[in-house]
Amino acid sequence: MKPLKFIIILLVAVTMANCSKSADNKNSNEKTVEVVEVTQTELSLYDRLGGAEGISLIVDDIIDAHINNPVIGAKFAHLKGNPEQLAVFQQHVKEFLGAGTGGTEKYTGKDIPTAHKGLQTTSTEFISTVDDIMKVLSQHNIDDQTKKDMLYIVYSFKDQIIGG
Repeated sequence: MKPLKFIIILLVAVTMANCSKSADNKNSNEKTVEVVEVTQTELSLYDRLGGAEGISLIVDDIIDAHINNPVIGAKFAHLKGNPEQLAVFQQHVKEFLGAGTGGTEKYTGKDIPTAHKGLQTTSTEFISTVDDIMKVLSQHNIDDQTKKDMLYIVYSFKDQIIGG
């Protein structure tokens, strides 16, 4: 429920409750004051993904899925035998996702077009990458709205990734 709608419903309920008090309370010289404070903050995408720890686990699983994906695995094969390069890649993806979803991380990697330059990513490979991401989010019990938000972000980079 949206915060404004919730507050309006709450105020109507409090008003109705005050109107229905017995006549004895109306004749009393005592005044009753009800203070109702409602604080409902919407969590950032970063928080919905589990913060730094959740994002770290998600990224590790996404990269593992990409490496083992028969459609795109060849593009990640160089990471299998090079733990140092894998660690740098993982760190950059974690920074990118953390910074892009509301965290305090600072992204130190290349911009998206530069990072994907020369990969000649096809639409099929892009979709396969998205499928991996959605599967991993489901495995981590990420809610549907958060998955939709992530899908929107991934697709916002589509034109910078495909054909690069």
